[in-house]
Amino acid sequence: MEEPALGLTPESLAAVHAAASLYYEEELSQQEVAERLDVSRSTVSRLLQLARTQGIVRIEVRPPSPAAELAVELTKALGLRRAAVVPALASGDGLQALVAPTLAELEVLSLGAGNVLAISWGRTIWEVAQAHRFPDLRGVRLVPAIGGMDELDVRFQSNEIARRVADVSGAEVSFLHVPAFPSPELRSSLLSDPDITSRLALWDGLDAALVGIGMAPSEFGAAPMHVTAERDALSAAVGDVASRHFDLQGDPVEMPQEDRLLGVSRAQLRAAGTVIGVAAGAPKVRSVVGAARGKLIDVLVTDARTASAILELVKGDT
Repeated sequence: MEEPALGLTPESLAAVHAAASLYYEEELSQQEVAERLDVSRSTVSRLLQLARTQGIVRIEVRPPSPAAELAVELTKALGLRRAAVVPALASGDGLQALVAPTLAELEVLSLGAGNVLAISWGRTIWEVAQAHRFPDLRGVRLVPAIGGMDELDVRFQSNEIARRVADVSGAEVSFLHVPAFPSPELRSSLLSDPDITSRLALWDGLDAALVGIGMAPSEFGAAPMHVTAERDALSAAVGDVASRHFDLQGDPVEMPQEDRLLGVSRAQLRAAGTVIGVAAGAPKVRSVVGAARGKLIDVLVTDARTASAILELVKGDT
């Protein structure tokens, strides 16, 4: 290809646009752009400069937003890998504003064939499951993080949540046709089934998990049936992840006969590649702190009001 003249002609402007698109939108290097357009690297540099002077490309440097600054503080204060903070949720907005950043965090993981992703339950995760656009998870094995086939509230029906996510993401779902808290006899029978034990074994090799962070049992309205039944025994808990409860310091608060629970364990969550926790609202402030201190989450998605309250609690607790 002949080197384009850099005068203001339709042909040269087309070359400028092509170079800018490849460099800024497709994120190719200048050398790669030069090879794609069959021009020299110096010509690419001049094309990109012309793209700016002609207004084809506008580069804007903005100061960090308050939400971005909160995310940085939150990451450091809670010892997380990352935090994503959206503007404070207005009353009545629900949790839908958390869906997009949650999916963005999931997309960052670039999960693909052979990876295993667990998904929990709860109001927030149910909101995420309603999304019409998910990252492409074809080839990913999706498994509920806890049983729930006997739950009446759809927000705690772990198979239904997994099914919805699989439908829009292309993931291959392994349903768990088990209750979260079976009787000792039923649990023994379930664990004698090779198909069920193979599905439970997926928790041993999780590449990622997407979880809600439950509030203190003393504060909730709706909850899984086995948790409601043990509310008094869990009075010291500030929250839970997949029914693994903890106090403000992150130490376990076990329900009676917790060894019956068919759900991902604390050790399995800590060994997972990345656990994305999603939570917002005043009742979740202590819950988030406990989950982070217990090393049950690596990434947090929340809103600015919750983030500020978390930081205030952590500073006052040190």
